[in-house]
Amino acid sequence: MHVNELPRTHLFIVNPRSFRFSGGTGDIISRIDTYFRDKMQEEHRVHISRYPRDAIGVIRKFVATVPEGVVTRVYAVGGDGIVFDCLNGVVDLPDVELAVMPYGNSNDFVKSFGEENIELFKDLSKQVSAGTVKTDVLHCGSNYAMNTCTVGVESASVLYSVQLMKALNWAIRLTRRIVAPLYTVGGIIAILDRSVREQRYRISFDGESADATCACINIANGPYFGGGMSAVTSAMPDDGIMDALVLKSGTSLQILKMLPQYLRGGYYKYPDFFSYRRMKKVEISSDTPISVNLDGEAFLDMNINVEVIPQAIDVVVPDGLRYERRPDAREPQQ
Repeated sequence: MHVNELPRTHLFIVNPRSFRFSGGTGDIISRIDTYFRDKMQEEHRVHISRYPRDAIGVIRKFVATVPEGVVTRVYAVGGDGIVFDCLNGVVDLPDVELAVMPYGNSNDFVKSFGEENIELFKDLSKQVSAGTVKTDVLHCGSNYAMNTCTVGVESASVLYSVQLMKALNWAIRLTRRIVAPLYTVGGIIAILDRSVREQRYRISFDGESADATCACINIANGPYFGGGMSAVTSAMPDDGIMDALVLKSGTSLQILKMLPQYLRGGYYKYPDFFSYRRMKKVEISSDTPISVNLDGEAFLDMNINVEVIPQAIDVVVPDGLRYERRPDAREPQQ
């Protein structure tokens, strides 16, 4: 645990979508302003994110104005979407730290410190005074991610879900309860889509190349993704290695049968379908567009290169917590 003793300034990036069903952002902004007015002698600024990736430019412009020798602590206030934006804003910048205040639907990243500790990350006083830990990130194209990069069925399910949510946006404005079922429907559509389920890929793990027909490739930096799912249970965000699961193609019924076990680390029960790898770099290409999901950001591409950047950022961690290594599901439980 590293405690930076340089003077600091604080930038809060708030995702208003994370608060739209709890009365808006007024309460959290009031608490931040009151805390710094009454208890802190350090400067702070609050920015309400206006659209996806808005935070990236805001962070970089803000840091450019900070005097040399002053540390900027950037707080991602919301869910994993705003964490993604803030990560891509702070990466490669000197004297910048990333704090995560989990108010979203999933909050996958902070679960790496133990699900029982999530509430500690909402404690403003603890976040302001906490030290940091060095953390790996995934690099894919021009983007960085904290948790996972998935290819195939899982990522296609996100793309289908986004289409469904756009079509039913009027219903989502009335109740967020419809969101989770839409992701389920999107997943079923992706599994039924043979072109996704049986896509042919050229894959290279650390230079070892092979052609394969796969349903899904899950590349993990940490154990959680997609709102609490944990396929690669033993992945660690600070070991300098990516863990990957490759799911061979199968019928829709076969994949639906394996899915519940896969999503909670039980891939080893299907050795004919799953293979497990550890690597520092993976290259994936195909003759048809590849569905890619990078920490919830889904897109199509023809080829991707994913590599781990060890100890790329300083993550703020309250109460001296450390990343918790979860045992692989194959390991005997104590």
